[in-house]
Amino acid sequence: MANNNNLIQLQLINYYKKNRENYRKMGKRLERFLKQVFEKEKITYQSISSRAKTRESFQKKLERKGYPSLEYATDLCGIRVITFLESETKIVETFLRNTFIIDESKSEDKSDNLGEDKVGYKSIHLVATLPETLLALPEFERFRDLKFEIQVRTILQHAWAEVEHDKNYKFSGQLPPDIKRRFKLLAGFLEIADREFESISKEINEYEKKVATTIADNNLEEIEINSTSLRKYLNNKFNVTFSQAISPKIITLLHDSDIKNLKEFSEIENVDVMKKYLGNGNKKFPARYDLMIKHLIDLKKEK
Repeated sequence: MANNNNLIQLQLINYYKKNRENYRKMGKRLERFLKQVFEKEKITYQSISSRAKTRESFQKKLERKGYPSLEYATDLCGIRVITFLESETKIVETFLRNTFIIDESKSEDKSDNLGEDKVGYKSIHLVATLPETLLALPEFERFRDLKFEIQVRTILQHAWAEVEHDKNYKFSGQLPPDIKRRFKLLAGFLEIADREFESISKEINEYEKKVATTIADNNLEEIEINSTSLRKYLNNKFNVTFSQAISPKIITLLHDSDIKNLKEFSEIENVDVMKKYLGNGNKKFPARYDLMIKHLIDLKKEK
């Protein structure tokens, strides 16, 4: 039996030596594909990366796991999607499930395994193959039947996992109990931080909606000037969707000039001057709100 297992492992190692480059190319192609589609679909993410397992790493995993066949080696090609917020991981997961063929028996959400009384590693792991719609394209057709694993996690989950993995590796997979406990406590702290980022993000979105409603009702005196409210007001005024932030320096300059709400700002507006900075309403013209606002303040001082 031992000889048979050794023979299987040797066959798997030889297979991977021969095909590793194909797995690497598949990872790079999928990485580009996801970046392009996420941009098009406006799916928010922090980073997308890919890797093909090294031959040495694959051999060590074979020795540990004792795979009976290639079917069990699902992470020879790995894609990692890092998001800012935990809610974004669910959006990404939904997209991936709708785009690729997912092997549910080998996929999992690691947080489901923690239970209600544990903290630790959190990440979504999906094992997938390409659907016929993608295999029909020349750039994907050579990757038929090749499996790949996609990990989806937040920045904070990723930071914890990378440090924990690195330190575990240095201790041959077994950290001292006290250090292991501290890692678990840190995981709990980062989970709370993830939830707080989520809460803050929702509050910002609600604030933007409130600003938009108040502007529409023309109750400008109720809205204190800050980078978000002023950008929203100017975008609405000129029917544009610029996302360029207004600098804190300019906001401070407005406050120092006794312009502290949108009503007071509207009183220093000069449409002719403003259009020069906005390209006469051309939506493709780059926003130059900081320079424009400084010009308006200078005009106010001259009066």
